[in-house]
Amino acid sequence: MSQPTEMFIEGRHDCEKQIQSAVSLSEQAIGQLSNWQGIWGSILHARVIMNSGSMIKVIEAATDSGSGAQLLDHFSVASIARTAVEAGVMMLYVSDPNLSEAEFDMRRKVFQLHDTCHRSRMFKHHEAHAPDVKEMRDLYRQKIAELRTELDSMPAFAALATEVRSRLLEGRDFYVGGVRGALKLIGWDKAEYDFYEAYFSGYVHSMPMSFLRAEMHGIDFATISEFQYDLCGFALNAVAETLERTTARMTQLLEARTSQHGQT
Repeated sequence: MSQPTEMFIEGRHDCEKQIQSAVSLSEQAIGQLSNWQGIWGSILHARVIMNSGSMIKVIEAATDSGSGAQLLDHFSVASIARTAVEAGVMMLYVSDPNLSEAEFDMRRKVFQLHDTCHRSRMFKHHEAHAPDVKEMRDLYRQKIAELRTELDSMPAFAALATEVRSRLLEGRDFYVGGVRGALKLIGWDKAEYDFYEAYFSGYVHSMPMSFLRAEMHGIDFATISEFQYDLCGFALNAVAETLERTTARMTQLLEARTSQHGQT
């Protein structure tokens, strides 16, 4: 039976430390942030916390089991890590303290349009056989047209590049400028994000890289291999960094809220 690797030990320690800090701050923020940036930021910060806890529970289900019965679902660990990183990016994006009110209103309208377009597409193949679904999609189409008109009339939207506006109006993007645009706005290193996205996505989508080397990595679903420990350590490190970033933003939001109250 292999022993926990250094990467795993350090990753778990860092992640548990960040969870403690994040939970403490999240509890302090309850009822303190009343605008949409604060509310959505708090929800997404809590989501990263829950993702982190879920990862550790999945890992503990294996590490707490006896020899020969250590079923470590590293596939889910990697998938949850991807989810946590994505939630962290969104949290920083929606809670950007440098946004003007007009820019935030524009981003919120983009969210509403993307949400409505996505809901409409979900039922696309059912409307031909279900009159009630067709009626629902007709309402969605009407709402999409209204949202596009509202968005198109916003000065902040008009200032965007033509291609960016086109993708947003079509409901293809929910970040202004796509994910790359969001990363630039929040100051998240693109190379780091690309590595996380590429590696963890292999496990989310069952790509070949998630199973071709299973035998070489000693994965037998009865004991925890060195590779599995290292993968979990890497995932824990990625989520710990995400928690650190989002907790720092929550601190910033709460300090700004306290400052505003002090001036009133």
